[in-house]
Amino acid sequence: MVGIPPILSTKQDWHNAVDYAIATGEGQEAMRRRLTELKNNTTMLVLKDSAKTKPPEEQTPDDFKAVENPNSDKKRLGFTDDEIEQLIGRLN
Repeated sequence: MVGIPPILSTKQDWHNAVDYAIATGEGQEAMRRRLTELKNNTTMLVLKDSAKTKPPEEQTPDDFKAVENPNSDKKRLGFTDDEIEQLIGRLN
């Protein structure tokens, strides 16, 4: 691998990218940011029941609520917060 790919599709891809950043010293800060985003990006916005009859052009941000995203990358790939923290710790 040359450089860190922009798309990391598997858990092993994430581990390989961290290993590459450690071995070469390239992109460590970028990997820390990406791992932090992976850890924190677990919710999605859904329309509240009270706003379902509103026309879309009249809906506001207040008409949505944040809920746990069952298809977040973190869950889909099988990462836990501890695993992500360990990867971030290896980059320091």
